Amino acid sequence: MRGFARLCLALGLIAGTMSLPAVAQAGPAQPAEASLADLRASDARVLGIGYQLATANSAFCSVTENSAGLALHHIAQYPDAAAARLTFGFATDYAVLAMVPDGPAARAGLRADDAIVSLNGRPFAPSSTDLETIDQVAAYRPIAWADATLRAALNRGEVTLDVLRAGQTLQVTFAGTKACRSRFELRPSDSYGASADGDIVGITVPMLTFMADDDELAAILAHELAHNLLEHRRRLNEAGVQRGLLQQLGRNARLTLATEIEADRLSIWLMANAGFDPLGAVRFWTRYGKKRGKGIFSAPTHYRWKRRVALFEEEIATLRASVQSPRGWSPPLLAAPLQPLQ
Repeated sequence: MRGFARLCLALGLIAGTMSLPAVAQAGPAQPAEASLADLRASDARVLGIGYQLATANSAFCSVTENSAGLALHHIAQYPDAAAARLTFGFATDYAVLAMVPDGPAARAGLRADDAIVSLNGRPFAPSSTDLETIDQVAAYRPIAWADATLRAALNRGEVTLDVLRAGQTLQVTFAGTKACRSRFELRPSDSYGASADGDIVGITVPMLTFMADDDELAAILAHELAHNLLEHRRRLNEAGVQRGLLQQLGRNARLTLATEIEADRLSIWLMANAGFDPLGAVRFWTRYGKKRGKGIFSAPTHYRWKRRVALFEEEIATLRASVQSPRGWSPPLLAAPLQPLQ
């Protein structure tokens, strides 16, 4: 799912989705080596900013996990395996795609393109039964298994990976850092969009390339992370909100709009705690609204861009008038138990 020419998992239209996700399909048949390498840099950028948002706000999240600042990939994600091996090596089926430079895995000495042999002494390879139990498209199941297995191990404590690097087997041991539970991914698609499904935050390649700087990217990822932290998918489901065209009507639209407003407000606090300029949200939506402000942002489920910018400015003023504690700015929306949408 991560990077160019990988299979994209369609998650459906959910709260926080700014455009319909791409249908699960293979990317270009023979991507150039430079394209794969360039897209890895984009993967690393999304991973790094997501990690910064998730770790900096962990004190305010009700559900946390231990994050290593690490993304894996699997050879089966690439339609052109030869091009993938030329770019990434893949001495085994699993390898390190990207890392946060100051994350636990990188500090322990793990490197990009290290091939994973084992985790805590057990071969890092799923059984056919393991894969059959994963409710995803077949080509995505190996990496879904790997992500779930590594996350579970990190949440139990320190992990040891045996890796192959330049023909040599090495051991790397590290523990994760406390973070708000969410995984951040770059998604291959021709459309502009970002989404959240309760666990995964995704952003498409065109949306990423529209960003002027990291503050703007943080604004989008923080908005989607806010959807996850506020459990909007679950709460909309429990409220009986219908998806698709029916989501644009009546009560469905009103409740969906309420979640979008909440996510916008919370995103400002998440950005500030992670050291990003909250005005990045104002700059992005002003520019994006002027160029691409029609479509879903004219629908009743989202504010139009000028009203959205005014909301950001109002929330920034509220944040600046508040008192920052040693833990950071305490987001009001995370201070109280989540209530049913009605």
